[in-house]
Amino acid sequence: MRSRRFFAVFCAVLLSGMCFCGCREHSSAEPPAPETTAPPDAATEPFEAEGLRFSAKSGFYDTGFSLTVTASDGAPVHYTTDGSTPDAESPVFGKAIRIGDRSAEPDRLADRTDISPKGGDFESFPPLSPVEKATVIRAAAEKPDGTPGPSVTCTYFVGFGEKADFYKDMKIFSLVTDEGNLFDEQSGIYVLGKAHEDWKNSADYDPETPEYFMPANYTQRGKAWEREASLEIFENGKRTASQGVGIRIHGGASRSSSQKSFNVYARSAYGAPKLHYDLFAGAVKSEKSGEAITEFDSFMLRNGGNDAQYARFRDRLNQTLVSDRQFLRQGMEPCILFINGEFWGQYDITERIDAAFVSTHCGVPKKDVCIIKKEELEAGDEAGFADWQALRDWIRKTDLTDRSAFNALCDRVDIQGFMDYVCTELYIANANWDDSNMAMWKASVTDASNPYADGKWRFILFDTDFSAGIYGTVNADSDSLTKLLESGCFLGDLLDAALKNEEFRQRFTETYSEIASVNFAAERVSAQIDSFAAQYRAPALATFDRFWSRWPGGSGAGQHFDKEVQSVRNFFTERAAWQLPL
Repeated sequence: MRSRRFFAVFCAVLLSGMCFCGCREHSSAEPPAPETTAPPDAATEPFEAEGLRFSAKSGFYDTGFSLTVTASDGAPVHYTTDGSTPDAESPVFGKAIRIGDRSAEPDRLADRTDISPKGGDFESFPPLSPVEKATVIRAAAEKPDGTPGPSVTCTYFVGFGEKADFYKDMKIFSLVTDEGNLFDEQSGIYVLGKAHEDWKNSADYDPETPEYFMPANYTQRGKAWEREASLEIFENGKRTASQGVGIRIHGGASRSSSQKSFNVYARSAYGAPKLHYDLFAGAVKSEKSGEAITEFDSFMLRNGGNDAQYARFRDRLNQTLVSDRQFLRQGMEPCILFINGEFWGQYDITERIDAAFVSTHCGVPKKDVCIIKKEELEAGDEAGFADWQALRDWIRKTDLTDRSAFNALCDRVDIQGFMDYVCTELYIANANWDDSNMAMWKASVTDASNPYADGKWRFILFDTDFSAGIYGTVNADSDSLTKLLESGCFLGDLLDAALKNEEFRQRFTETYSEIASVNFAAERVSAQIDSFAAQYRAPALATFDRFWSRWPGGSGAGQHFDKEVQSVRNFFTERAAWQLPL
């Protein structure tokens, strides 16, 4: 990180006899005598869970302190400091251990370079200086049979009041998991790993394969590639949520980035079937009830997608500006992530599109939700997918200039929502859309008491970051309409057929004009860019340094970020002059 990092005046050796590499093999239960005088202990409050008593809660502390962990029944307490689950071989708590600012210690995880392909835009380079660190203590009481009981995780941030302001301004997420869950060659979900080596040694290997298409452990999908973790969330220096969760890697091409996105799942197997916590500070509300959504089956920690090495807020900006239109969109809020106590950069907490997402927003039972995503069945049954395919076939062969046929279309599709959705994507010139990042849903069972359960297909906006001037290739004069109509995808077919109906054509033109002049009004866009640029700048620069220390990190990072923000501004300023070629 940059000069804003303030290292602690001292760096007490953490835990009994731990070596600077932080490995379990070198841990012991007796701390060495401190080499410097310890600062006064911070005021602490005890914390109890699973029959364990920690003398200090997880949280942020200005100064260091001594920690004890005891079992209510007097049993031995096994502990770890590397994120691993305590077992019978783990050290046993003895004397109190010193908790201090570990940020100056050598990195354990941040130095890894086996997490992205070599030689491409996504290549990972170690940070130029140690990343910020917290202390993670995982403890478990020994059961009568000698095996450890349920583990409890606590994370301590010391001295962060003197560090970057974003640690105070944003939610802080701490994910703690066995290191092998992420980095094991065979089963780690974050590394190139065995899947990559197997591909390189197979007949399918092609050295010209783009880095984002290369098979790797992190490109694997499904429940088999979900790993257990402990999640803690901090606000204003205090832990506000704690729960066992499952984690998977999320995304398409962005999986090849050294900073990867995560899907986070609440499951009974990990402790609770839902996360009962307001991830978005009341800002995300149910369309049906108008109440804040405060429980989640799952969510994402998203790295910015295509925008990860650029402005990092394009997707959130686009979705925020059209939050009043007649389609679903994802709630987003920036946060800071630590993994096993090491700084993992800025992410956006993002709603995950699944049946639970639709159910929570629209009041339709999860079992009755059918979602088509990227023109494939994402949720629901085959009957729902067959209905979508039948609609597509019907559109291709039906003359929608006929009023009865157009009325039949309106009975099957939320037409105003479709116009809002398409006009939004056209305006921002999303270059990664058409048949790829499209999503639509319907209730497979109608309910007259719920306006969203009328059986019509509705739309979901997501993944809009490949837009708004990014890479210097998504330009303000992009003819996104012609591109859509010539794409041969479902959305293009539907729009092409509907535009032949004069009533739809007029309403569509009016909708586009309204979105352009109201949702993307110059002053409104400028104010939102100002707000997001100020919010994201410092954590973006820290994230650049963490994962891409050569570029976009390093001495030119600030200039690079500011240039990208200006690119977003320029796009929207110039886009206002573009008209639909109708």
